[in-house]
Amino acid sequence: MTAKIIEILIMEGIALLMIWLGYMIGVKKRMEFIAGYNETTADRVINKDGLARLIARVCYLVGIASALMPVATALFGTTNASLMQWIGGYGGFIVGVVALTLLQAREYTK
Repeated sequence: MTAKIIEILIMEGIALLMIWLGYMIGVKKRMEFIAGYNETTADRVINKDGLARLIARVCYLVGIASALMPVATALFGTTNASLMQWIGGYGGFIVGVVALTLLQAREYTK
């Protein structure tokens, strides 16, 4: 039971952090929260609003997936094999989202 509580605390904490980052980047336009973005690299960004929207969407997606992960493992992770499949699927989702973001971010930079 304590492992489930730890999972919920960690995953919901990640979800809250990612949704907060999405809000700060997408709505408040706080570009300094984007990794690698600073004053020396700001001139390489062609479309700051587009990049902010892209990164905010990624943060929201990761936040929603992280919030739903404890529910999915509680409902469908009844055996070790199914639990590992859900954890692997979550990891694959994160890797895919990051890879697609890297490809799409090239449209907003030179």
